[in-house]
Amino acid sequence: MQDGGTIPDQPVHAPLKVQPRHSLQRKLVLWTVMMVFVPTLLCALLLNRLAHEALSDAHDRSAQMLSQAVATALVGRISEGWTPEAQSVLDGLFLERRLAFVIVTDKNENLLHRRSIDSEAWARFTEATGVLGLNGSIDVDTPMFVGNASEIVVRRTPVWNTPTRAGQARSLAGFVVLGLRERSLPASLDKLRTTQLIAAGGLCLLSLPFVWFAVRWWTAPLRALMDATVRLGQGEAPAPVKVHTRDEIGLLGESFNEMARNLSTAQRQLLTANEQLERKVEARTAELQDVNGRLETEIREKNEFLRAVSHDLGAPLRNIEGMAGLLLSKYRSQLADDALSKLERINANVKVQIDLLNDLLELSRIRTRPGKREAVDLNVLLEELRCNLSYDLESSRIALELPGTLPTIHAERNRMRQVFQNLLDNAVKYMLDAVDRRVTVRFSREGGDLKFAIVDTGSGIAKEDQPHVFEVFRRATHSGTHHVAGKGVGLASVKAIIDCYGGRIWLESEQGKGTTFHFTMSERQVMAAETAHTPSPSEGEGGEVLRDG
Repeated sequence: MQDGGTIPDQPVHAPLKVQPRHSLQRKLVLWTVMMVFVPTLLCALLLNRLAHEALSDAHDRSAQMLSQAVATALVGRISEGWTPEAQSVLDGLFLERRLAFVIVTDKNENLLHRRSIDSEAWARFTEATGVLGLNGSIDVDTPMFVGNASEIVVRRTPVWNTPTRAGQARSLAGFVVLGLRERSLPASLDKLRTTQLIAAGGLCLLSLPFVWFAVRWWTAPLRALMDATVRLGQGEAPAPVKVHTRDEIGLLGESFNEMARNLSTAQRQLLTANEQLERKVEARTAELQDVNGRLETEIREKNEFLRAVSHDLGAPLRNIEGMAGLLLSKYRSQLADDALSKLERINANVKVQIDLLNDLLELSRIRTRPGKREAVDLNVLLEELRCNLSYDLESSRIALELPGTLPTIHAERNRMRQVFQNLLDNAVKYMLDAVDRRVTVRFSREGGDLKFAIVDTGSGIAKEDQPHVFEVFRRATHSGTHHVAGKGVGLASVKAIIDCYGGRIWLESEQGKGTTFHFTMSERQVMAAETAHTPSPSEGEGGEVLRDG
């Protein structure tokens, strides 16, 4: 929720289509018609095949009966070759109009007689057998069907001679090859197939209106549900869906009506709660604005008070320092040792307090009086600090390791110097009795930040003291470093500077193993030449309790 209690804009989606491109009704009609047409067509094809087999079987039986009748009539008439009696038998046979051709051979399959009435049937037979003779052409008593519709059937039947005396076995006299052609068979099969296809198509056409009506009746609740769902998705309150059946679709309609009622109730409750929340947010926003105003005023007053107090306290302290110095320089020889010692202590403490007041004024100016920004080469800056710290580093036998390359940033040179000098001074000051005496400066880029780290191998900081490192005027009580001098303002100043550059500072430390101070600066702020940062008076202050520069 944004300021003022408004609801943030939601992503806009394309409205749903009420008429889908491929409706369920059309799919159901199509599939139902297919379920009627395909089985009907398959049944028609199956019946046509069965009819074809039945007609072919009847045709074969006719050829078999006729062939056997001829073979029986030729018994005893072809033993000595072709005879006039055999010829008379065949002459009577050709009264059968379906007869295509007849071939009579002896038992060695030598041709005795051949007569072809249907030359086309004879041509198809010879083409199918591949020979003009009869050797191996067809098996005995096995039908051979020829033609596109198997309208020609050929039978080969043996002719047996009747034994003349009792006990004598019958002998093979020859063979009869008879071809019978049923010319009406192809036409009958074509007519049957056409009739079945017409019947299947007619059944589908007749069933189409009934299927269409039934599907529309079944899908009517679904269409109503779809319309209501679209309206509900567009934020409208749909009318209840009419339920006519008690099947799954009817139960779905009742469930949708119940869901729509619950959603309407929840929407009303949500609108009411949203209005109440908006009013509360408006009231709380007004309260926060008032609190922020008072807080900014208090911070300004605190900073003004800090500057005023620091300035006003500085004048009498400087007078005290001047008078103590005057007494020491003018009456040193006349003062007793005890009085001389006290004046020197007064003078030293006054200098400490003046330095402390100056540090507090500087801490206040960090946020309220930003300086001019310029290009700062951090490589040059750290080399200068190395030179400045060379005496302390050499006398303490501490090695300072700097990274190979550091960026050039757009910042206040004095502030950047203050940050690195305070952290390096801290590292040198708290090295104490460490065996491995090194201070390392590290640099990396993470996301949109420049990240720095000051790593030392010194005394470390106790865990109890780490949360208070950046607080003002707090000294460590668990780290064993009370004897190290410090005013308690240095790290507070470092934190204030880092805050002004959009960064943060934290530490990692283990007592006796050293400390690492990490800090970041926003790359967007310190890498653009036009960047200018004016801190808000409401920015908080930090302080340092353990170490200072």
